Amino acid sequence: MRPRAWLVLLPLVLVILAACGESKPKEYKIGSILALSGRGKTYSEEAKKGMELAVEQLNAGDFKETPIRLVEADSGSDAAKAVEELRTMADQEHVPVVVGMIMSDEVLAAAPESTKKKVVILSPNASSDDIKNAGDYIFRNRESAALQSEAVARAAVERFGSKKIAILHSTSANAISYRDAFVDAVVGLGAPIPPMVSYEEGKTDYTKEIAELQAKQPDAVYLAGLDKEMALILKEAKDAGFAPRFFASAGAISEALLETAGPAAEGLVSGSAHFDAESSEPHIRAFVSAYEKRYGEKPGRIAANAYDAVNLVASTFKQGAADADAVKAGLYAVKDYPGVGGTTTFDSFGEVKKPIVLVQVQGGQFKPLT
Repeated sequence: MRPRAWLVLLPLVLVILAACGESKPKEYKIGSILALSGRGKTYSEEAKKGMELAVEQLNAGDFKETPIRLVEADSGSDAAKAVEELRTMADQEHVPVVVGMIMSDEVLAAAPESTKKKVVILSPNASSDDIKNAGDYIFRNRESAALQSEAVARAAVERFGSKKIAILHSTSANAISYRDAFVDAVVGLGAPIPPMVSYEEGKTDYTKEIAELQAKQPDAVYLAGLDKEMALILKEAKDAGFAPRFFASAGAISEALLETAGPAAEGLVSGSAHFDAESSEPHIRAFVSAYEKRYGEKPGRIAANAYDAVNLVASTFKQGAADADAVKAGLYAVKDYPGVGGTTTFDSFGEVKKPIVLVQVQGGQFKPLT
């Protein structure tokens, strides 16, 4: 071949050699945007522990040579801040996926930016029914508010015979989803449309709202909101001598509620996809053992879901996913993943369905309602 021909082909040869010489990335990045301060702190701290444990185990095993790094940020329980953190992670860290945003308001606010920047969001806790249609890059590995609300409504009407139910809810997107689904369910079961009282999140005095409820003379009240606020409501209702049977959205299932409400929480009924820390399943036992050794406490459902979420993302990395579209395709392909938080299959909306287990506060603990 003549020398001039080599000059013509040289750029192509260099491209081929560069491609052949490409190596694996030095690390894999997963964004972690959690409400580590503010009203979502209780849930986010639990999620953080589950995520950290998953990363530690993965980096000690399959990702020892090419570790996973959590790029962490605190949203402060503020939806606008969550959007800004997502934008920063996309522009500066180039993360393909964010695990976290456990608050529904945050997921819904960040969804347009997620699509624009092509960053997958996988939430282990957000439950608003509106998330189903939030976008092609939005996933969650917990059940929607509708599934939980229907189960609790059925218990209220059929099991406990509640005939006059009222609702007290926050104005957050999450609580409104629970409220609407609960109303649809009880009306479908033949109960009248419940009267409703709302409140803004962050309140510390519910005297006015409780007086409004008392005036309606319900035999049952459904609460939809966050754990600390519902705990205060239960406590103040007891102090006021207001004693209907209380039911609640899944956010009530937390140690923080039990600690704040004390005896006022007795009898409260709620429900969620079941996580059994006492399970004899080998993979769940291994998770619980590792979690207890690492943190000195038993994990809850949010920790389990967060642990699963990181492992689900890692499974797409193992298949070669290097950008958001590949991660997204990998998650849509997940079928019957045996997670510690339940078997996971994502549908065409990035949603999962898990059986709901009802629980009731008995002796200061949440116990399965038998």
